Amino acid sequence: MKLFEHQKTGIEFLKKTKKCILADEMGLGKTRQAVISGSEESEKGIMVVCPASLKVNWKREILEVYPEEKTQIIDSTTKNIDEEKSWYIINYDILKKFKEEIETMIDFNRIDTIILDEAHYIKGKSMRAKLVIEMCQRKEIKRVYALTGTPIMNRPIELFNILKAIEHPLGEKRSFYSKRYCGAYLRVLKNGRRFMDEKGATNLGELRSLIKRSIIRRKKEEVLDLPDKIISVMESPMDRDWRIEYDNAWDNYLLFLAEYPTPEKDIDNIMMARQLVELQKLKQVCSYSKVDRIVADISNAIDQGEKIIVFTQYTKTLEQIAEKVRKLKINETTSYIKSNMTKVECVTLSGKDTMFKRQIAIDQFQTRDETKVFVANIKAGGVGLNLTAGSIVMFADMDWSPEVHSQAEDRAHRIGQNSMVNVYYYMVPETIEEDIIGLLIEKKKIIDEILDGKKDKITKTSVAEEFLRRMSQRVTNS
Repeated sequence: MKLFEHQKTGIEFLKKTKKCILADEMGLGKTRQAVISGSEESEKGIMVVCPASLKVNWKREILEVYPEEKTQIIDSTTKNIDEEKSWYIINYDILKKFKEEIETMIDFNRIDTIILDEAHYIKGKSMRAKLVIEMCQRKEIKRVYALTGTPIMNRPIELFNILKAIEHPLGEKRSFYSKRYCGAYLRVLKNGRRFMDEKGATNLGELRSLIKRSIIRRKKEEVLDLPDKIISVMESPMDRDWRIEYDNAWDNYLLFLAEYPTPEKDIDNIMMARQLVELQKLKQVCSYSKVDRIVADISNAIDQGEKIIVFTQYTKTLEQIAEKVRKLKINETTSYIKSNMTKVECVTLSGKDTMFKRQIAIDQFQTRDETKVFVANIKAGGVGLNLTAGSIVMFADMDWSPEVHSQAEDRAHRIGQNSMVNVYYYMVPETIEEDIIGLLIEKKKIIDEILDGKKDKITKTSVAEEFLRRMSQRVTNS
């Protein structure tokens, strides 16, 4: 089994540090490093906690390295955990259901290693986060490997629970951490509600210095000779009918703003949620209007022998793209699109699919030459998947977080990719998408600077908050 040098280094780091964060950039093989480290170091069972969509992938990765290992995927239909297995794979969402069984297994030293994949899932004050942290802090647990390619996402506070799970000293006291590294302050709303605002980022150089012995992070350009990844913004003008629909939705948004204006400073979370609901209507119109353009570009890419991955937030966009792609026809020998040739194969992945259906779609795209297109919900398909058969990635619409996009891009740009990856963001000119993509680019630059140690402080506003503030100011000034 061939390992890259950075993987060998990562494995030794995990073995030596025992409770730590593996924060390699997406696509560098974090799963393989954790599998080998856990198997070689653990004397008891190993529990992998991951998003539901990645459970089958974890089992495959384990068996690829260690074919004789006994594994169990635990899902909502599982009656009992089989204590004779050596690997247990469970998703974050169902931990509560199996809490007592897992605690008993830990009590009787049947599990001594926990791997948290996509560890940023435990951010916040959710029951899921509480259960994971309590489990990791049990004295019987000797190793905790927290895997995440986005350890801070948008805010340093999102790192706190991971530090707590690996029992780092900075994870002991949230109040100190949030004041020192998140610029926390007591915020009082108009309704009298008081809470600590932890959205900022301060003293980041100090934070990086204090956690450097517990975290290892490598970037692809530092350790791999991967083909280039080229990112482009593609303008997709609306036709007359879609423009009318967008203008109507915009008028409704202006009426909403007139009744509920955005504050000049802090935005109330409830008010922000209400405004984002109204903005979703505008974003959806933009997304739906691009379907025909995207399908036409897919057709051209297939004609050139490419495989394509498409991400979207909206079920309707996903379904329409898939339906229209399946009506395309292709000549199997020349790849020229013709009306009387074989239909194009297209697979989809959404949040409602079972983990087995998801894996079938992935395998089909990766292994079948005839399967040319993979259309996925960006949240369901944007993490943990290996889609290196595709060399073109298209975004039909945009999330509010640049890191969500980075993760999705790197489903194709990762170990195993032999071709240059072209990433296309489709944007409707003269709509809110122009502002959204500009803010996403700004935010991505800031996050990269934080992770690379070039920036020590950022403002606390998210892309969504900054967008709402700018929209409200523009409307007020017009």
